[in-house]
Amino acid sequence: MNIKKALVTGAISAALFGTMVANVFAGAGKAPLYGPADPGFTCPGGAFPVGNVMGFAVINTTGNGMLQVQVSVKGGAPNAVYDVWVNQDPGACPLAVPTAPGALTTNGQGNGNAHVQVPAVAGATKYWVSAVGDGQVLRSVAVVSP
Repeated sequence: MNIKKALVTGAISAALFGTMVANVFAGAGKAPLYGPADPGFTCPGGAFPVGNVMGFAVINTTGNGMLQVQVSVKGGAPNAVYDVWVNQDPGACPLAVPTAPGALTTNGQGNGNAHVQVPAVAGATKYWVSAVGDGQVLRSVAVVSP
């Protein structure tokens, strides 16, 4: 009887743990940043994949009404400050002002990272990022939430 109880307890624990892990990671997506010239965009698709890959964005729809966004610029302008724009479609695209002005600063090699947390727009299912600074416009393709 103890074996049966242990198996049932283990199965329940595994199911609960599996659900928690799926919920934590279900909305995360990684997308390349294209630039340094503005690659152009559409609200549903984000950047057109042209130009150089100059980093990436990780966008996580957390399920608590917030987006966690990590932006990583690689080989951008040295010692530059970038504004971060978090576009959400439908509902918040195109944007009139940056989501996080001056959020990302690069080092002497043009590398830098920023973490931005923003409220999710109700009904949005596609998310993408722009990093704009020092004459460069870097944009990611859209990440689609499940």
